[in-house]
Amino acid sequence: MSELPPQARMTLALCAAAALFEGFDNQSMGVAAPRVIAEFALSTTQATLIFSSATIGLFLGAGIGGRVADFIGRKRTLVATLLLFGLCSLLTALAVGPKTLLTMRFLTGLGLGGAMPNFISLSSESTPVDRRISVVTLIMAAMPFGGALAAAVSVAGQVGWRMIFYIGGTVPIVTAVLMLRLLPDPRKVDGAIPSATVQIESLASTLFSRDRAPTTGLLWTGFFFTQLVLYLMLNWLPSLIIGLGFTRSEAGWTSVCFNLGGAAGAGFLGKLHAGSHRRQWVIATYAGMAAALTAVASINKVFPVALLACALAGVFIVGAQLILFALAPLYYKKAIRGTGVGAAVAVGRLGSVVGPLFAGVLLAGGGSSAAVLLAIVPFVLLGGGGAFALTWRQTDD
Repeated sequence: MSELPPQARMTLALCAAAALFEGFDNQSMGVAAPRVIAEFALSTTQATLIFSSATIGLFLGAGIGGRVADFIGRKRTLVATLLLFGLCSLLTALAVGPKTLLTMRFLTGLGLGGAMPNFISLSSESTPVDRRISVVTLIMAAMPFGGALAAAVSVAGQVGWRMIFYIGGTVPIVTAVLMLRLLPDPRKVDGAIPSATVQIESLASTLFSRDRAPTTGLLWTGFFFTQLVLYLMLNWLPSLIIGLGFTRSEAGWTSVCFNLGGAAGAGFLGKLHAGSHRRQWVIATYAGMAAALTAVASINKVFPVALLACALAGVFIVGAQLILFALAPLYYKKAIRGTGVGAAVAVGRLGSVVGPLFAGVLLAGGGSSAAVLLAIVPFVLLGGGGAFALTWRQTDD
């Protein structure tokens, strides 16, 4: 990216920082869960509701944040949402009971949801068209690095679970301040603020007119089922690994490997999907997801094998989602990109709600960790089908 103009590099760097701590916060409750559950004596039902409250906020925030950005600009919207989720993450660290946790996680999710479509769109618009898939996938790889950082913090020494949220709240606030100081006015950056002679299309027209309906439907299918699998793993992986017979510390390290695998594989997968054989690589990526989930379910208390299986699961599951993030902006023109990307992210967040709930229901009903992992393989096939069909649709860039 060294050949890009300085302003573009600065934009990408700050978007990567936002993505890093989006990933940090997405993973934070998952890695903190065993200690939080123990401290507050949470039932499985209570834990499931707290996990899902953030993703409900993410769903609402993505739809609202993307739409608002097409009217007032991506920079303003991104700064406001970063401040919101940073502040509420700090307040999560001060929680005194289940109700406080539930409220703060919902509000944190609202900020996170609004931030994502904006740093995706800003990253895409700062990159030449022919490099957008590979560069944006690489920028979005900061998300699993953030998840790995959260997992590493949770297993480092005597650090308590509250410290995870202190860190996860402070850095987004600093990033928002840097964006205010270092990025120029959004009118000059993304043209998102309409003039008196320019009108933004209605929501229905943005998503479904001019032959956009099939593209939007396929994007939504890929996002929904891929995020269902991803967020189930992000929220429940440590608990599932403990259920397979490993210690809490070992479960923490499998989360680190899951996220590092996703981050390390994202750049490689992004280059492959940006090439001329995208359809074949879509098949390979989702087939790899199914195989990796089966492998994780089959590990037999051998810790090195567990680390490898979780790392491979991260490569394909995280990699598939990051590629979808990079693809989404290509299907909507600049004036409506926030709305289109925000809607896709919002539908994906519905999958994020369903995934943790699905795992919680199975576990509450007596299902084993292996049964949960195998039960989500059909969802992988549905998400892969949507992503595969999307390769026949024309981009709008």
